[in-house]
This record gives sequence, C-alpha cells and structure tokens, in this order.
Amino acid sequence: MAYYNQQPQPGGYNGIPPNVLAWFQSVDRDRSGNITADELRQALTNNDWSHFSLGTCIKMVSMFDRDFSGTMDLNEFNALWNYIQSWRNTFNCYDRDRSGFISVNELHAVFAQLGFNVSPHFINSSAMYRYDVNRCGQLNFESFISCCILLQALTGQFKQRDTQMRGQAQINYEDFMMVAVSNLK
Repeated sequence: MAYYNQQPQPGGYNGIPPNVLAWFQSVDRDRSGNITADELRQALTNNDWSHFSLGTCIKMVSMFDRDFSGTMDLNEFNALWNYIQSWRNTFNCYDRDRSGFISVNELHAVFAQLGFNVSPHFINSSAMYRYDVNRCGQLNFESFISCCILLQALTGQFKQRDTQMRGQAQINYEDFMMVAVSNLK
C-alpha cells in the first residue's frame, strides 16, 4: 500500500494520528494494508501482558469491519483505536488500585458512565457470569471489552426496534433468535 512508503505528516496520514499509523504498520505483519483478527491478537495485551483471545479480536474486527472483508483497513483500525483508548481510560478510572481488574461492585458505575442502563441483577447474573472467567468477582481488561462489545451490539439492535425511544420494543421469536445468534460470537 502507498501509505507505507510515505512519512507521517504532523497531522498524520489522511487525518490518522501518527501513533495510530505506526501501530497499524507494526500490527500489519504481512504488509497487506489490512489487519486480521490474529494480527490484532498479537498486538493487544491485558495488564498482566497476556494476549487477548482470538475470539475477542474477532469480535472487535467484526464490530469495525465496515466493508465486511473480515479484516480492518487503516480507517477501520483508527475507529477501533479510538474505542480501545476510551475503554482503557474508563477501565483505568475504575481500576483505582491498578490491579488490572474491575470489581463487580464497580461495574454498575462503569456501565452507567458508558451509557448502558443495566441493573445490578443483570451485572451479577449475566455479565459477571459470562465474562468473569476466573470466578473471582472481577473483570480483566479483555473481559471488560468483550462485555462492552456485547452490550453495545445488543443496545444498538434494541434501539432499532424501539422506534419510539420508550425503552420498550416488541420482538417476535424469529427476530429474537436472529439477535441472539448474531451475538454468540
């Protein structure tokens, strides 16, 4: 791709900040101009330096893959980068002891800040059950991102059906199954 041969300008490449372009180039191991979920996986780590799972990276790629190629180009990657930075800032704000985890008690406030109106019951019975892989009442950064991706996807799909913005939607069984299956990734 042509952008590999150009030097980043002070404002970045086509509005992409130089640090994002540099990270994209380092992640794009095969120099295809696109990042796969496996390439992304090699670049993302939790606070304990463990790599993200391939499943989480597949979710992130599909969330930002606007052309449905199964990969992310530089612009799609830039959008992901902005989300990761936002998620990281929110996570770090609530991980006050810098343990690399957010507790179940803090999660409700985190989700409220992110605009997700979920109950403590949902957090305890659904979010923590699915994403607290160590069963210790807390989420690491990757689990937090996976949970946010699911909440964002479900919220978006609900809003499409809540045409009057009342917090209620009518859904038939087939539509419900489509929503559920599309979010099993």
